Amino acid sequence: MMRAAFFGIDRYRDPFVGDLTGAARDATALWAVLSDSIEGLDATLVTNEGATLEAIKVSLDSTLGAAGEDDVVILGFAGHGTQDHRLVLYDTNVDDIPGTTFGMDELARRFRETRARAVILLLDCCFSGGAPARVLDVGLAPRNAVAFPLVDVAGQGRILFAASAPDQEALEDPQSRHGLFTKALIDVLLEAQAPIGVLEVVDRVTRLVGANAGRFGYAQSPTMFGQTQGDLVLPPGRIGARYRAAFPEYRGFHTTGDIRELIGAGIPQEAVDAWHERFPAGLNTLQIAAVNERGVLGGNSLMVVAPTSAGKTFVGELGALKAIADGKKAVFLLPYKALVNEKFEDFSALYGERLGLRIARCSGDWQDQVGAVLRGKYDIAFFTYEKFLSLSVSSPHILNQIGLVVLDEAQFITEPGRGMAVELLLTSMVSARQRGICPQLITLSAVIGHANSFDRWLDCELLQTDQRPVPLIEGVMDRSGAFTRFSGDSVETVQLIGRHEIRQRRQKPSSQDVIVPLVRYLVAAGEKVIVFRNARGPASGCAEYLANELGLDPAQVTMDTLPEGDLSEMSQSLRRALAGGVAFHNGDLTRDERVAVERGFRDPEGRIKVLVATSTVAAGVNTPASTVIIAETEFPGRERTPYTVAQYKNMAGRAGRLGFEAEGKSVLLAETSMERSQLFRRYVQGQPEAITSSFDPKHPGTWMIRLLAQVRDVPRRSVVDLVANTYGGYLAALQNPAWREQMADTLERLLTRMIADGLIDQEGEKLRLTMLGRACGESPLTLESAMRLVELLRRIHPSDVSLENLLVLVECLPERDEDYTPQNRNGEPRWQQEAGSRFGFNVGRLLSYRAESDVAFYARCKRALVVSDWIAGEPTNDIETRYTTNPFLRVGHGDIRGYADGSRFLLESALRIAAIVLEKAEDRDAAALLLTRLDLGLPADALPLASGSFVLTRGEVLALYDAGYRERRALAELDEVAITAIIGRRGTEFHASLRPENFEAV
Repeated sequence: MMRAAFFGIDRYRDPFVGDLTGAARDATALWAVLSDSIEGLDATLVTNEGATLEAIKVSLDSTLGAAGEDDVVILGFAGHGTQDHRLVLYDTNVDDIPGTTFGMDELARRFRETRARAVILLLDCCFSGGAPARVLDVGLAPRNAVAFPLVDVAGQGRILFAASAPDQEALEDPQSRHGLFTKALIDVLLEAQAPIGVLEVVDRVTRLVGANAGRFGYAQSPTMFGQTQGDLVLPPGRIGARYRAAFPEYRGFHTTGDIRELIGAGIPQEAVDAWHERFPAGLNTLQIAAVNERGVLGGNSLMVVAPTSAGKTFVGELGALKAIADGKKAVFLLPYKALVNEKFEDFSALYGERLGLRIARCSGDWQDQVGAVLRGKYDIAFFTYEKFLSLSVSSPHILNQIGLVVLDEAQFITEPGRGMAVELLLTSMVSARQRGICPQLITLSAVIGHANSFDRWLDCELLQTDQRPVPLIEGVMDRSGAFTRFSGDSVETVQLIGRHEIRQRRQKPSSQDVIVPLVRYLVAAGEKVIVFRNARGPASGCAEYLANELGLDPAQVTMDTLPEGDLSEMSQSLRRALAGGVAFHNGDLTRDERVAVERGFRDPEGRIKVLVATSTVAAGVNTPASTVIIAETEFPGRERTPYTVAQYKNMAGRAGRLGFEAEGKSVLLAETSMERSQLFRRYVQGQPEAITSSFDPKHPGTWMIRLLAQVRDVPRRSVVDLVANTYGGYLAALQNPAWREQMADTLERLLTRMIADGLIDQEGEKLRLTMLGRACGESPLTLESAMRLVELLRRIHPSDVSLENLLVLVECLPERDEDYTPQNRNGEPRWQQEAGSRFGFNVGRLLSYRAESDVAFYARCKRALVVSDWIAGEPTNDIETRYTTNPFLRVGHGDIRGYADGSRFLLESALRIAAIVLEKAEDRDAAALLLTRLDLGLPADALPLASGSFVLTRGEVLALYDAGYRERRALAELDEVAITAIIGRRGTEFHASLRPENFEAV
């Protein structure tokens, strides 16, 4: 008789034991193949939650313990191991390793005591110390570093077949999601035409694993310990009912559009039921094409280009749930923190609460779940572009876990500021394919022109449509009320509003003259309207004058959800606008205020009829409208930058509420009839710009150091290949056959300089980043900025070295100099004196380092002071008042928040670089404290008040802090009335959270 037990563990209960991706799959595959192949095999399969310490003992009792003298026992284990040679189980507790793991000494004892004729142990687990050591940065996951006397387990009739030699690590192939060892074992059994001896199996598996590991540039030699007793053979393997049930085949799946059919593609029933409730009409044309024609559920990578509301986001969700059903993980990459938070909350409600999926987010603030992501403790994660790039470079093993990457708003690759991060993270994925890492990639873009070989570079299928579920009428209206629009295939001009309704409302003609009567006309027709303005001030001002003139009912429900305390000037402006049924959405509002406005506008029964917004609303924020009005066609600033056609199209595309209107309407405003014709030709009839790279061949330094950070080392002659792998390099090579040779000369000069600067070491022909170079390359800093920081750090006096002073000096970096700082034309010298007084003479003086002018120097001082006040807990309105010079040069909440976020974003990298340059260990706890203060705008001793399951706003924390409280436990003594008197209407809800059992988690 043959008995068998197979154990595989991907998920572990302890949050500090990293999850795996292929261990349970390995155990299941071995169990299925052997059960299908060996008649009468008594085989047990124990995976994940079932694989407890008690369960493994019970299984060993029923196999080894119950075996008779004629029995053969086969055991398999795939999962984690410890450095002291113990098997890690689902319920292993890191605080009690000896008591919650299964020791190899215990297994050896059971091997000696069993009466079985023969025992075979197939060991594919990691004994190299947990998740970080398990993963190599070339995309292969180590399974087993066999560094203990296996002969103690093996012996006569006792065979231990280990995945690798004692001085090697066993690897996992992220494509098949099997260990190389287990995959080879299954392949050898399935290829056998007749019964095959165990020694022959060992020989074939050893050769196959060696060859496959060699493809990835590694050596791995499976090793057998022990001796066979007689002629021990295994039958040929076959695919039977158990294997088909465990690994169903979905490649031929097609859908008619009925969401319930997706069960046939392997999507879990719970997800299909939830989707059917959301979309009872089923999949739309775009989504059906993604499934049937482009194979999105079969793992094919896809580039989707479609208008707003066309349903492209759900294509990503389809791919994500299929990846999760296959035992993989899915990540969504988004351009803004606000979008990360919005999607995190939406997915947590649907997929977390209803389906039990683990949802995580990493956007660069204090709520990030980086630790959980690094340990694989998630199913779906949301990242900003920069955060994903940073993590994937510094911890490349996370790519091994991922089955799907969804890149939203892919057109950002063309933007000078954000494009580099998008292109570098995509380049990393393109390069990873050469190492066997091929997560499915779905890129989503609302509006682009020609794809310009972007899909070919990514090796993606292209799915592009201009069809909208709600048709859009686009046109331009001038000050006479004449509206030129498309009507079918022809152009016509109609009178949208009467000429007499447009009158001058100020000393000079302005857009207000047109916006007021136009919005009044639309609202009277029952429409919801978005007015796009090009800056924060015009947005809030427009909302207020519309509220005053339209006479709408107050949006009281939204007003009742706004946070209390620590009100900025814009907070008060928002309340005035809402009192007239109008809202605005811009960077001067807090996140809670923006969310309240978005929800109030989305609500079909809500009282917000008009939303005035800056262009960020066009980038994925869910705020559908009936009609969109676009008041300007250029961004303000010293150099007025015209909108691109793509930017215009994205704003216009917000018009048309699915399920509410037969069509949407976009109205672009012009002054004269001549300008109306010009804008119509340029924007309405214009084609969006072709997608392109933001790579600048004249300034390749930052690209070079970022690309070098993605590899261990590289031959000097092959450095040009790194650049050639980028989208910019790909396009350049297509356009110019001599590009590689020309770029190689440029890179040679750059490499020589980087070696001289101490960023690169050269050993023979191999180049490798130094510790300093890697810190610079893994940071979001430009090369120029990183080197300026190094220069500053070498000039600072040792007595002035502190985290707070490093935060001040971050203002000297080029990225911060580019941040607009409101001040007089000739600057504001008073901030220089105050900076010297507050930060000390030496640090204040360093703020002038390489400033392009005295005005730039004063701006640095001003920003540093604003950030200092913010983390000291100064009220927002006080900071605004203190630093606002006049009504035209006001410092608003958006500036304050922007300075704090900008400094925080760069500070993490500055801390790492400073530790290297100053040869001083980084105080991680102190750094984490400062970063949290930048997020929350609080003094250090107020942070305990902000920590807890009930999240308080900054205003609420400061109210408690000013009342003399420093931790939540002390508040438990207060009654509901007393707490409400301090923090406002949420006092009742907060008081209910102050139960004693909650303090254990704080």
